[in-house]
Order: sequence, then C-alpha cells, then structure tokens
Amino acid sequence: MIERTEGAFNMKRIFYILLMSVMTLFLIAGCGSESKGANVKVHTICDSVGRNVEIPYPVTKAAVANAYNVELINAIGALDNVVGVDFNIYNDQAGFKNKFKKEQIIGKNQRELNYEKIIEINPQVLILTGNGAVEEAEKKLKPFGIKVIVCDSYYTEDFEKNCKLIGSIFGKEKAADELTAYFMDKLAYINKQLAGVEKKKVYFEYRRIGSTTIPGNYFYKMIEYAGGANIFSDAKNVNVDPESIIERNPEYIIKVSNVNVQSTYEPPTADEQKAILAEIKNRPGWDSIDAVKNNKILLLSHYVHGGASKLVGTMYVAKYLYPDKLPDLHPEQVFKDWLEKYQHLSYIEGHTYPKFNLND
Repeated sequence: MIERTEGAFNMKRIFYILLMSVMTLFLIAGCGSESKGANVKVHTICDSVGRNVEIPYPVTKAAVANAYNVELINAIGALDNVVGVDFNIYNDQAGFKNKFKKEQIIGKNQRELNYEKIIEINPQVLILTGNGAVEEAEKKLKPFGIKVIVCDSYYTEDFEKNCKLIGSIFGKEKAADELTAYFMDKLAYINKQLAGVEKKKVYFEYRRIGSTTIPGNYFYKMIEYAGGANIFSDAKNVNVDPESIIERNPEYIIKVSNVNVQSTYEPPTADEQKAILAEIKNRPGWDSIDAVKNNKILLLSHYVHGGASKLVGTMYVAKYLYPDKLPDLHPEQVFKDWLEKYQHLSYIEGHTYPKFNLND
C-alpha cells in the first residue's frame, strides 16, 4: 500500500515537473516577445509638413517614394533599410546597383501607390513627399501600424532640415551632420564670394520650351543660390510664353534634360547633348537672345542637377555663371564625391555640356 502511494506520488511529481517545464517554456517565449517590445525605442519626429509622427528608433524597414528621398537615405548609409521603392527609383537600376527587385515596387510614384503591396512588404514607415498621396496613405496604412512620414527632399532650401530628418529616422545622425556640413560649407563659400556681385540674367528651362521656374517651385532656389537673376522671378506660372523669353533676353540659359529623357546615373551621349543644344539655337527668333549669340548655354542631365536636393546642380550653375569669382569651387569634384562617397557609385563623367573637368 505504501509502495503504491509512493508510486502514485512519484507519478504526480513527474507530471508536475513536466507541466511546470512546459509552462516555463511558454513564459520564456512570452517574456522574449514582451521584452523585445519593451526594448524597442520610439521617438517622435517632425516631418516636412509639420506633422509629429511617433516611430520606432531606429527604423529598420522603410518603403520610400521619390528618388530625392532615397538618395539622401543612401547618402547617410541607410539604404539597406529600404525594403520598397516606387517604379522611378526601381527603374534606375544602374544608380542603385540593381538593388531593388520588381517585387519591391510599391507603386508608380508618390501619387500612385499600391497599398496592397506596401501592406504585404510590411515596412515600419512609408516615406513620401508632400505632393504625394499623404492623407490617403495615412488612412489606408494606419490600421496596419505603418506610419507615414513626409520628407520633401527635392526642396533645395530644406536640405539641412531634411538631412536631419532622415538621420533621425534611421539613427544616422552623425552621418547626416557630415553630409550637411559638406554641402553647406560650399554654399557658404558661394554666398561669400558673390556678395555684392551684379547678378547675371538667367533663363532656366526644365525639359521643354517655356517650362521654367518661379518662386516656390522646386528649381527656383537652385538658380538663386547660384547667384543667378531669374528672368521670370515675377511670373505666376511655371509655363511661360516662349515669346517672352526672347523679350526678356537672358544672358545665360540653363537647361535640365529634355522631355524624353528619364533621370538615370548613365549620362547622355555627346550626340544627344549636341542635339539638345542645336534645338535650342534653332528655335525661331532665339538667335537674337544674348545667351544664344554668346553661346552661354549650360546643359545639365536630370540626374546631375538633382544631387543633394539640387545642391550639386547649384554648384555647376554658380561656377558656370561666375568662374572667376569662385576659384575654389570645383563642381565636377563635388559630383564625383557625391557619387563615390555618398551614392557608393563609380565616378562617371559626361552629365554636363559643356563638359566640366575635375579641376574646373
């Protein structure tokens, strides 16, 4: 009788030990999940349109729309944290070393997004621009815990602020500060050297005839920071009458790309550049414009003008307008640094016409 009682007691003890072991395993698993959640840092960032957004810190999975944004992310060394991009970013395979695959495309651009794909990829945040589908994205992604952040990296005047924002999202504050200092120091040099200098009259053209820039437009500060006097600074619309260009008689013409060329790391060919130049010179009545008569026309590829929120483009324009006033500014070297140091690409020449050398 005693042996049977002890046997039963031992069986109960073994069962108890097994039960406690199983419960302990569940508790450990639960504590691991809870601990992970408890240890995830969060902080609040203020985005480009003044929205306060609470996000994980640092973000390790982001979907990104607009190439200007992804270039800044790349420049601070956080590109590996980008898990989804729009088609325009994906399409520049050479510029991002074939990093992004078709299954990572989250839409055509910042205005036309594929929310099912974004939800499938499940990033922590979606970064897009203010001219994108911000309210719609926030409404559709909020139930899935995906935060929407606006970063307007195409605005030159917000370069410093946007670097800080991108740095604080990915925990790359030091790299963001270094990137900011590199370009702001050069911008300060331009401002110092051109102080009091009479500004040269510039007509800026984006892709097609009459498509120019006015205050508040994406390209306006690129010309202003370069010391140019924009002949359409008083215009109300970015599309102007071609006849008014002749009437205002610019001293210089700055043209970015043409209507049929997408932004890509691969430069246009010399023949393509010459064809663009010839088209400008052969426009009816343009032979009376000082810029055409004196061959003061600078062609910039879409890719080169846009580096570092168009600050790379600013350097080229400033040097082209005032070469004697800016002896220590070398825009082609700046572009080389942007490619090699910040975009992790090999230097490639030919993005401007006329061509700049590294010591120009």
